Amino acid sequence: MIMRLKGKKIACFLALPHHTRFFITLRDKIKKLGGDILFLVTLSEYPYELDLEKRGFSYRFFTDYMTDEIRQKIKSSTSELLDTWAMTSSRWDGFGRWPIFKQSWFLEAIVEEYFCIERFIEVERPDMFMAHHECNRWGQVIGHLCYKKSIPFVTFQEGDYHGDYMGHTIHTQYTTADLLWGERTREVLKSYKCSMDKIVLIGNTHIESAIKTYSDSTMIADVKRDINIPIEKKVLLFLVDIKYAGIGKKEEWEKLLQGLNNLAKEAILIFKWHPATYKTSFEHVKEIFKELYPDAILLDTYEPYKLVAISDYCVTMGKTTLAIEALAFGKPLFAMPTPDTFEDYYVKIGVAQTLFPYGDWTNILNTIAHGVPQGIQDNVKKYLAHYFYKLDGKSNERAIDILSYVLECRQQKAKTTPTLSLPRQGGGIKGGGRWGKDKGSGSEVKGRVSFIIPSGHEQEPLLATLTSLSQNVRYPDWEVIIVINDENIKEILSGISGDVKIVEVNGDNLSYLYNKGAEASTGEYLIFIRPGIVYFKDDGLIEAMNGGIAGVPLKNIDMTPYCFGIGFDFNSTPYMIKEEIRRHESNPLSPPFTKEGQEGIINHEPYAVGGGLLGIHRGVYEIIDGFDEGIANHLTEADVCLSVKDKGYSVKYLPDCLAFNYKKTFLGEDVSNEQWKNRVKFFAKWVGRLPKDEDFLSFTKELMKV
Repeated sequence: MIMRLKGKKIACFLALPHHTRFFITLRDKIKKLGGDILFLVTLSEYPYELDLEKRGFSYRFFTDYMTDEIRQKIKSSTSELLDTWAMTSSRWDGFGRWPIFKQSWFLEAIVEEYFCIERFIEVERPDMFMAHHECNRWGQVIGHLCYKKSIPFVTFQEGDYHGDYMGHTIHTQYTTADLLWGERTREVLKSYKCSMDKIVLIGNTHIESAIKTYSDSTMIADVKRDINIPIEKKVLLFLVDIKYAGIGKKEEWEKLLQGLNNLAKEAILIFKWHPATYKTSFEHVKEIFKELYPDAILLDTYEPYKLVAISDYCVTMGKTTLAIEALAFGKPLFAMPTPDTFEDYYVKIGVAQTLFPYGDWTNILNTIAHGVPQGIQDNVKKYLAHYFYKLDGKSNERAIDILSYVLECRQQKAKTTPTLSLPRQGGGIKGGGRWGKDKGSGSEVKGRVSFIIPSGHEQEPLLATLTSLSQNVRYPDWEVIIVINDENIKEILSGISGDVKIVEVNGDNLSYLYNKGAEASTGEYLIFIRPGIVYFKDDGLIEAMNGGIAGVPLKNIDMTPYCFGIGFDFNSTPYMIKEEIRRHESNPLSPPFTKEGQEGIINHEPYAVGGGLLGIHRGVYEIIDGFDEGIANHLTEADVCLSVKDKGYSVKYLPDCLAFNYKKTFLGEDVSNEQWKNRVKFFAKWVGRLPKDEDFLSFTKELMKV
């Protein structure tokens, strides 16, 4: 599979120089496999290319793709957007406090970046885009353009997601696959309604190689010599976050670090400044430290992992990604709370000892004398296992595997698919895919209905479905195909009579089970039902299947909604709709309402149907080549509906029909991290073509208390 990278061009956007490290080792592996990686950076606000310059890597600026035509687009588009900006963004409290000139500059910068990145895509024609995340303006622009141009967009994790941040809600908006460090980050993003289907845990792509590289004794000796530290001396490293880094008053530093000079007797004091601090601010504080703490060493752009490696103890001043990485290096961690809220985050989760109130260095002195408390050691071990998926040295290999698989899925989608045949007399559809005359039963009976049911592993749901068919089906010619994937189900089938066929297979993949049932069927109309669905009312179902695929409303046995079709949310992730859209009969174009008891007509047209029951004409089924067996169970209905629409056929929702969900089976049983392929394939296969709900306020209303 890794050969999929050979000859491929991957664009990589970098938003922070000190986070470039996460892509460096990945870049090296991509190059070795024959792929090409092209770094793209912005001119805005900070030297984002700094780390690339140090390593001698080539890169492009957005503005390298400026043309006279783009300048004209920027001018005209900015003018068109001014009214919209005035009605929306400038009313927000944040932008509203900006001077008009700064607002204008910001708007023009976004428009300029949009058209320059679009031109970059047109000129360079990348096969894939990578970025740390979508949670800034550049990530949003790149994500939107990837969606528009049908380019896979793979995102990663920028750092430690330790704080409340509404921006997390857009972490997977346009993403094809989101590669995270571990379970803890997935939990954070889940709480912000990100798509769990797009997330794959791989570990940290840099920390493992950093530990191996920088923990070498020769490297440690070289680093100490480089910054004039005696090799035998212990090192106490302070990791200064962006909030502490912004403190510029001498009296505040005196208060924060009172008694610090006494620690200089125990160890060399090094302060690693947050690299996003303005140089003038850093130099100002450096002068303050020379007066107050002359023995301290202040560094801003020095390689952070080298400093972590030579340290014996680490102090995090506020919240920093390096704090967690220091734990991965095996360093004892101490913490000062954030200066504005006094939240002692790392102390609260039990992986660090506090240094609050300010000036109390007791915990450091006790640890130097007696070692790290056992309770802290135990907590750190558990936390690292939860925070990093695996620390096995294979994070980059996992990332490469995913990148390769996404490109493989794109290549499969691009292959020639079966062409449509002309409709048969009588309105039927003739197929021509893998289910041709030499496949399956080869004896299709016109007008016959085939009910295809995978058995699952429980007897009761299957019996409920079979009983409902015997009581409620009124078709003159119908058959049942039961696909058994569990030996324990056989015993309940001995007493079943009628036109029933048994197919025995292994596996739990719903698409595979449906396809095996279709092979054995003889009907012109195929109705796929998972066990646990109670078949009840099917008015017009067969007629709707003539045009493609059809679905029905499903309710729970207590009459609450279960699935009224399948929608696609803000992340383009499929979900079961729980409300039917109704409009007033007197005005079908009136705003929709969903309250029970109101007079109205159902005007509900979901993009896909399913929930456990859908019907499809055999001809259409053959044309789309059946169900895709590489797709996760809970995504397979959305996928087959997209395939039907892709071939020009209809997806119909029949509000006058009804079925019940007696028990949920199959759906949601294949979402483990190890089964990432059958989730990622869905998004890779339909890059740029998935529906998307753009109503952000509705999507996030619980989070924003709207």
